[in-house]
Amino acid sequence: MQVVGRSVTRIDAHDKISGGARYSADYLEGEALQGKTLRSPYPHAEILRIDTSKAEALPGVRAVVTFHDAPENPFEEGDESVPDSPVQPVYVLNRVVRHVGDEVAAVAADTLEIAEEALGKIEVEYKPLPFVLDAEAAVAPGAPLVRGGGTNVAGRTPILLERGDAAAGMAQADLVVEGTYRTQATSPLSLEPRYCLARWESGRLTVWKSSRNVYGDRSRLARVFGLPHESVRVIGLYMGAGFGSKDETRLAAITALLAQKAGRSVRMGYTREEELAFGRWRHATVTRIRMGLKRDGSITAIDSSSVLNTGPYSPGFGVGARLGHGLTYLYTCPNARFEGKVAFTNSPVAGSYRGLGAPQGHFALESLVDEVAERLGIDPLEFRKRNHVRPEGQPGHYQPKEELVPAQPIEGGIPFSSNFLAECLEEGAKRIGWKPRPHGPRKLKVKGKYRGMGMACCIYKTGQSNSSAVVKVKADGTAELFMSIMEIGQGAWTILIQIAAETLGLSFDDVKGVFADTETTPFSHSTSGSTTTFTSGLAALQAAEDAKHQILETASRLLEVDSSELEIRDGVVFARSDPDHHLPLGHVVTRRENRVVVGQASVRAGSKTHIINSFGAHFTEVEVDPESGTIRVLKYVAVHDSGRTVNPESAYGQIVGGVVQGLGYALMEEISLDPESGAPQVLNLDSFKIPNLIDVPAIEPILLNRPDPIGPYGAKALGEPPLVPVAAAIANAVCDATGVRIRELPITAEKVLASLNARQS
Repeated sequence: MQVVGRSVTRIDAHDKISGGARYSADYLEGEALQGKTLRSPYPHAEILRIDTSKAEALPGVRAVVTFHDAPENPFEEGDESVPDSPVQPVYVLNRVVRHVGDEVAAVAADTLEIAEEALGKIEVEYKPLPFVLDAEAAVAPGAPLVRGGGTNVAGRTPILLERGDAAAGMAQADLVVEGTYRTQATSPLSLEPRYCLARWESGRLTVWKSSRNVYGDRSRLARVFGLPHESVRVIGLYMGAGFGSKDETRLAAITALLAQKAGRSVRMGYTREEELAFGRWRHATVTRIRMGLKRDGSITAIDSSSVLNTGPYSPGFGVGARLGHGLTYLYTCPNARFEGKVAFTNSPVAGSYRGLGAPQGHFALESLVDEVAERLGIDPLEFRKRNHVRPEGQPGHYQPKEELVPAQPIEGGIPFSSNFLAECLEEGAKRIGWKPRPHGPRKLKVKGKYRGMGMACCIYKTGQSNSSAVVKVKADGTAELFMSIMEIGQGAWTILIQIAAETLGLSFDDVKGVFADTETTPFSHSTSGSTTTFTSGLAALQAAEDAKHQILETASRLLEVDSSELEIRDGVVFARSDPDHHLPLGHVVTRRENRVVVGQASVRAGSKTHIINSFGAHFTEVEVDPESGTIRVLKYVAVHDSGRTVNPESAYGQIVGGVVQGLGYALMEEISLDPESGAPQVLNLDSFKIPNLIDVPAIEPILLNRPDPIGPYGAKALGEPPLVPVAAAIANAVCDATGVRIRELPITAEKVLASLNARQS
């Protein structure tokens, strides 16, 4: 390996460090009109009257849009699974608002100050409607309907995953352990709030925006405005982190609507307050699990259910399915069942956020596993070693099909392409200095404070999707990689160039990338679901292989050597048996038509015979102050089976960043709603606590670096797994330290202290 496996400097590093990087907020600043959005003060209301005349009369105002101006095509459909569904579609702007902060109108003006003044001059008469904020209350009989359709369950029916017979498995059990676990709503809080710029020219729309999927944005905008795809261009610029949340709001559509009415380019973005309150949250959940066991600790059944709060839009089926996958597939069990209800509520909208349901599900499952181990009198590490899913997969029989194996199956009988979870457990336990506790929490006291260790495992899909790539090798011996994949902070562009360079036998510096523009780069999936390195990596590899094949065919004629005997390295094509018999790569390319070689690939990644999943095991040590309940994380070890590592330094950064994000989720981050008004009670960083340097312990990231036989150069998913087990590992460590089990996130000092006091009373 010449390039893959090396910690090359990221291609975006210089621009970001020097200040040369241009983000969506920077583009055409000062040249475009400035947009601002008027938001609903009610969680559910019908707009009876809206008068924009005073705003339109304000000098410097160039356009005002309301639902009267909205295109007839919906931004989000109703329930497509039911013909003539009463579930109401969502338009760019709606007569009915469904959460505090829902978009009511928007203004484009010469300056931001004028636009903000104009918002105050828009007169709106509302008819407040009944509302529901809690997911469990929303799916109960008689709850106010958020979107019509007779139910607040998105899709009208729950997500159902079943393997074997859970009821029969429970009947076979000698012991049944159950628990209910709650997780909170929280914000991704990307450093960069989302921004968008829209311009119309001769009926053609161009949008520059914070995006994780330029082709998905193009498709949505084309549908909303009734345009052919060729008439919409979406360009993804540098992004100040995404974490999954950057492309699901109506910002681009509203900005484009303003630009269309104004006849000018319009730039609009979110304030920090808007980003926190309305920028897409992690789904709050309530998860119930029952686990049936034999006296020897083997699992006979897992029966689980979860209710997810998705707000009024963005159905979130993928989030629910990801939650259920962890609950049903991490441990060997012939009988497993999961029922997930994604609930429409009048809470602000939840959406994609790193891990999509897996952190919620694993918090519940891995907390319960520690409780199970205590009931059985088995060390938690030993229980996991005995019961975690093996390389052969779950019990059962799978009939191979023509289509690819799902990334998140429920069936048994399907082996994994690679599974080194056992090695993750061994290595992590050794690094943390794990102390067995077959008799439950140890409640060790060191200098007046409790100390404890905890652990948690995780399973996570390697995203399988469609992707395309074009590789051009030029007459000077350098190459260009064209892909529409978006860089959201994880180093994707660098890794894809590494894969192309390795395949072509070129140095990293001899391959440049062109990314994220629907006009110049071929179709690709969204940067989500830990898909990029695997799926787009395979596309980059195959496009480079296509180019390489063409080069070797030409060189074969020039050197009079069979192409199978030729190799490319460091810009030279040579015969393996006689390296002195060679030609410069550029010379070979000049002998091709148009003096360029174009390699192309379009792939649907996956396997017809194996599941491609990543695994991890996290271990942590915490200290708890019995006087205040304060938790301090002292040490953290995160071991991951993510295949071969393409860029070690970038990979370690992914693990450390994921753990830090998980610490915030586990211990401090939460956005609650005022039950009377439905308004978010956290609007800025003075009240939304995130980890700072004092909160972050020494984190030891460990990659097993065991190649997967299917992934590009052996790589599997890494971007999302590091966040998934963190909350459970910390909850288990707190329990080991104090003897109290906290089943609701975040695990705050107040909750710990209350539990300690309750135990003593």
